[in-house]
Amino acid sequence: MRKGKRVIYTLLILVIPLLISGCWDRKELEGRAIVTLIAIDKGENNQIKFSVQIARTSDSQASSNGGSSGGEKSSIIMSGTGDTVFDAIRNLILKAGRKLYYPHNTAIILGNDIAREGILPELDLFNRDAEMRPLTWILVTPGQAADILEAQSTLESLSAKQLDMMLTDFGASSKTVATNLLDTMKQLAYDSPGAVLSNIELDPSNPKKTLLLNGAAVFRRDKLIGRLDPLETRGYLWVKDKVNAGIITFPCPGEETKKISMEIKKAKGKIEPDISEGKFNFTITVNVVSRLAEQECLTDLGNPEELMKLKKSQNEVIEKEIRNIVDKAQDKYGTDILGFGTELSRKFPQEWQKIKDNWTEEFPKAEVNIVVNSKISDIGLVKKPL
Repeated sequence: MRKGKRVIYTLLILVIPLLISGCWDRKELEGRAIVTLIAIDKGENNQIKFSVQIARTSDSQASSNGGSSGGEKSSIIMSGTGDTVFDAIRNLILKAGRKLYYPHNTAIILGNDIAREGILPELDLFNRDAEMRPLTWILVTPGQAADILEAQSTLESLSAKQLDMMLTDFGASSKTVATNLLDTMKQLAYDSPGAVLSNIELDPSNPKKTLLLNGAAVFRRDKLIGRLDPLETRGYLWVKDKVNAGIITFPCPGEETKKISMEIKKAKGKIEPDISEGKFNFTITVNVVSRLAEQECLTDLGNPEELMKLKKSQNEVIEKEIRNIVDKAQDKYGTDILGFGTELSRKFPQEWQKIKDNWTEEFPKAEVNIVVNSKISDIGLVKKPL
């Protein structure tokens, strides 16, 4: 009996290492094309144009050039067309000669024509396929998405890497939004009125075709209906409680030609709904902590009276930014991108059930009050202007 157990133990010791020695279904990267950016456009004959930026590796350089070369670009651009996104991807393999590898993809960029028709059909594959990362950035461009893939990188070897860093640090200015695939699908889920996504362009002031994050793109349901400029985008972020940092500029008290820069240190925004006599009212409250970062004028802003003027001016600038986006959402777009309906349904669920089907008509008529409270934490190391 004891001898039999020893035999079994010996067999287990010999067999188990064979079972765990590696990944049985692993796939070597050699022979694959590593995708770093994706662009989706409207092609000819109502087809989908699917473009990719593929990172050049020593393996791909050697196979295409007979050896690596220091003068080669760090990436190549390829495109394919098809009746659907998946069809276009498979047709692209006929040109690439390698299967595309997506886990390292940074962003999916949607062209203007695709965005205006509706982006849910084009994002469906990426939402289903396990190879597509849910944290992949989603962006919209006013022109052809494929043109963005041709942009030159300034500080990184790949424009995909630079774009990733730009979106990761978007909060430094709070003048754009950064939305990944998971966030996008949440915004577009169920009966959502719309979404606000990142807007990417080629910098018109730079002839070298560099990237520029410029405001945001506004969607009614999943169809593009317009765009927000950088300050309108910050107004949107104030309301959505997503402002973490940034610079607010306004004229010096008493010297309109001189400017002051205030650095946002902390901010908190909230929406408080109310129903009065059958009318819907919303109060947006924003509390801001900032510091005096720069002044061009010679006013002693450390003086208590001047400090109060500083707070008032900052409150007025923030209130104006919020009012602009509220007016644009209600009057121009007629779409509740600010989430008023969501807050209303949370506080007044029974009333919401009665009016949710007519919220598109009720939203533009809602009264919106804005309250901004500023606190200036410090005025820097210089107490008085030199």
